[in-house]
Amino acid sequence: MKTGIRWCLRLLSVLITAALVFGCLYAAGAVTLGNRSPDAVSGATAQSISAEDMNGKWVVVINRELHDKTGTTADWEKFFSFDENVPLIMEDIVCKVAQADAEGIDVARQYQARLPENQMVIREEPAVMLLSKAELGRFDVMILSEAAANAYSAQTLFNRGDALTIHM
Repeated sequence: MKTGIRWCLRLLSVLITAALVFGCLYAAGAVTLGNRSPDAVSGATAQSISAEDMNGKWVVVINRELHDKTGTTADWEKFFSFDENVPLIMEDIVCKVAQADAEGIDVARQYQARLPENQMVIREEPAVMLLSKAELGRFDVMILSEAAANAYSAQTLFNRGDALTIHM
């Protein structure tokens, strides 16, 4: 009888300890009870965005040197051109936009919504630094509104052989 009581008390102490540990982790935000947000793939396919949904004109510049090595330049060109036959692209990209270019940032976020979660990271940089790095080929993908591209004289990037430029 004493052995049974001791066993029940030990089990009870383990359950109480586990509940306390879970409570602390839940309070700290390390553990959640359920996630009502969609998973990475569902989040991307839940939003249907087309070129007609985006206002204004913008320019997408893709660094050919980086993407020709992996063979995905044509795939990214189809994606950014809203081609209907875009294959599954298993490559993460970093999209750079000018900090003062609100329209460019908005367009980049809309493109980001079309991809699985965390496949496209958006980095905002001062326009002068952004274009300076782009001249040296230190970018992955760059999105500028047409107004910002004209204001910062980014046309020198458009004619380079190592950059693929898409005007939308």
